Amino acid sequence: MSQVTVVVGAQWGDEGKGKWVDVLAEKADVVARYQGGNNAGHTIWINGTKYVLHQIPSGVFQKGLVSAMAAGVVIHPVGLVGEISKMQSTVEITPDNLWISARAHVITPWHIHLDGAREAKTANPIGTTKRGIGPTYSEKASRTGLRMGHYVRDDARLAWVRDMMESDAEFKTQYDANKTAWDEFHNAAKSIRPFVCDVETKLRKAITEGKRLLLEGAQGTLLDLDHGTYPFVTSSSTAAAGACSSIGLSPKSISQVYGIAKAYVTRVGSGPFPTELNDQIGAEIAKRGHEFGATTGRPRRCGWFDAVAFRYSAAVNGFDGVIINKMDILSGFSELKICIKYKHPELGEIDDFPWDAEVLEKCEPVYVTLPGWKDETPKSGKISDLPNNARQYLAAIERYTGTRILWVGTGPGRDEMLS
Repeated sequence: MSQVTVVVGAQWGDEGKGKWVDVLAEKADVVARYQGGNNAGHTIWINGTKYVLHQIPSGVFQKGLVSAMAAGVVIHPVGLVGEISKMQSTVEITPDNLWISARAHVITPWHIHLDGAREAKTANPIGTTKRGIGPTYSEKASRTGLRMGHYVRDDARLAWVRDMMESDAEFKTQYDANKTAWDEFHNAAKSIRPFVCDVETKLRKAITEGKRLLLEGAQGTLLDLDHGTYPFVTSSSTAAAGACSSIGLSPKSISQVYGIAKAYVTRVGSGPFPTELNDQIGAEIAKRGHEFGATTGRPRRCGWFDAVAFRYSAAVNGFDGVIINKMDILSGFSELKICIKYKHPELGEIDDFPWDAEVLEKCEPVYVTLPGWKDETPKSGKISDLPNNARQYLAAIERYTGTRILWVGTGPGRDEMLS
């Protein structure tokens, strides 16, 4: 592993980043989560046991490694205390191996209330997880939010609550009506306090000391606040560049960027999805792939691999290599399709991913069709061990996206991979 590696979702999230961060973390000294909140669900299987991480970085199971949550993350304190407690039976978590940024913003019961209320009011809901992520980032941008370093100080936290009560009558009403949630929120501060530190300074120091850093994003590039299918996006910068702003790193520090994608595509929530399969094939992919959100349990929309969207992700992130997950799910189909361009009713054929979600909504996929394979997909070994048609499918992805596939995931376990 090079000194600083970024792992990025190349699609609409749920690409299987958790597994690969766990695998790559074996050769890292520090794994840092750089954005997102507890709407993420990074699933890791170890020795047949399933773990779902919502906030703690996915490298936590590797011995001798430090996990860090950087400034760009928004943190749900009560959930984090519960997650730490749950993990303690598997791995010891201490302030020495879990660093929480004092600059990270805090998700409060108020933000969760706002998230649910906004989704309920709008005629065209975005499909958020209603966990307060967006409102927390909104208050961060409006400079009225609560940072973790202040949250763990009783005087600063209570001063923030007092200021909010004085400036917003709805806040006071919500606070008074939800005493249990707010009591839990206040009580969690004591448990989290020992972990809070100047993470960003520590990470920069680690780089100067020659330590190997693995930077983990949540969601996917097509949900990036600036570069995704706005407004059907998340509230932070999911692309590789987001790691630099979150941690306070020079872009020159990044050694390599790996993009993670499924051998097909999924999307959760609302928003345009050109290759979506609203048919038996889509239902079969969802069934085989167990396509349900790790955080919400919501069914994921499934579709054929979209090379147009992937080329865009590659351009935004500058992938040095690609990891294709869930190759085993496609075994047994008589034929497979890859979208290589779009066709729009007014604009004609489109080779580039449009910036406008309304344009994308009207796009129809233009496919190439490839033969499927019946042979069982090997769980480990080399990519060359795959059936010939499977290798041809991967070669087509490389050809139509201009990227290089380094590894292929063939199951959820650490060892279920081809290189």
